[in-house]
Amino acid sequence: MYKHKPGKRRRALKGYVLPDEKTERRQRRLRWRRTLIFLALLAAVAGAVVLYRSPLLRVQEVQVVNATSTSPERIAELADLEGASMFSIPLDDAEARIVALPLVKGVHAQRRWPNKVRIEVIERTPWGYWDLAGTSYVIDSEGVILPNVKPPKGAPVIHDVGDPANLSPGDRVDTDAVRLAQALLKFVPDQLALRITNFEYTPEKGLSVVTDANYRVVIGDSRNVEYKLAVWKTVEEDIGRGAMAGHVLDLRFRDRPSFQ
Repeated sequence: MYKHKPGKRRRALKGYVLPDEKTERRQRRLRWRRTLIFLALLAAVAGAVVLYRSPLLRVQEVQVVNATSTSPERIAELADLEGASMFSIPLDDAEARIVALPLVKGVHAQRRWPNKVRIEVIERTPWGYWDLAGTSYVIDSEGVILPNVKPPKGAPVIHDVGDPANLSPGDRVDTDAVRLAQALLKFVPDQLALRITNFEYTPEKGLSVVTDANYRVVIGDSRNVEYKLAVWKTVEEDIGRGAMAGHVLDLRFRDRPSFQ
C-alpha cells in the first residue's frame, strides 16, 4: 500500500476536457457564421468596386434646363462631366465654370441616377443701358455687362459722365447706382408725382436725376433713400416746383440739403 510521505506535494495532472456534442455544434455554427459574414463583406466590397468602375454608373447624359440666351451645348461643354463616375462627380467645379459666363447668374447641378446630371441655369435679365463715352452697354439689375441681348423697349439709360473706359461682358458697373435708379423709378412718380427724364452718374457725386419739372437732384448713393425723398418733397413744397426749374438740389449730405 502506497503511503504519502510527509512534506512532499502531489503534482497536479494536466489534461484536456472534451466538449460535449451540443457545445461542438454551437462552436461549429459560430465558425460558419463568422465565415459567411466575412464572405458577405468581401462580396459587398467587390461589388462596390465593380459598380464604381462600371460604365453603367458613369455620366452618359448632361441635361441643361432654363438656358435661353446661353447655348445649352456650351454649358454642357463647360461642365465637362460626361464619363465621370456618378459617385465622385466634381459638381462644384462644374458650377464654378458655368457661373463665370456673363449671362449666367446662378447654376445648380445635381445627380440623376443612374447616369445623368441635371444642370439648372438662372440667367441674367437685361434691365437697361449704361452709357459711357457714347457707347451703350446692356446691363442687368446688378450692373453686370451682358453680351448679345437687349432690354425691353424704353429701358432706362444711366449716363456715366466720368472718365472714358472700355467695358467687357461680365464687367460690373456701380451696382449701388443701378439699384438706386430702380428704386427712384418706382418711388419718385408715386411720392412726388414727377417723371425722371434722365439719369447721370459720376464716381465723385454718384447718381443724379433730371425731372420733367426741369430741375436736377443729386441723390448720391442708396443710403437713407427714403429720408432723401422725404427731404426732396419738403423742399419742393417750400420753394415751389416752378421756382426750382433750372436749379440743382443736392441731397447727399442728409440734414444739409443744398439748393443752387
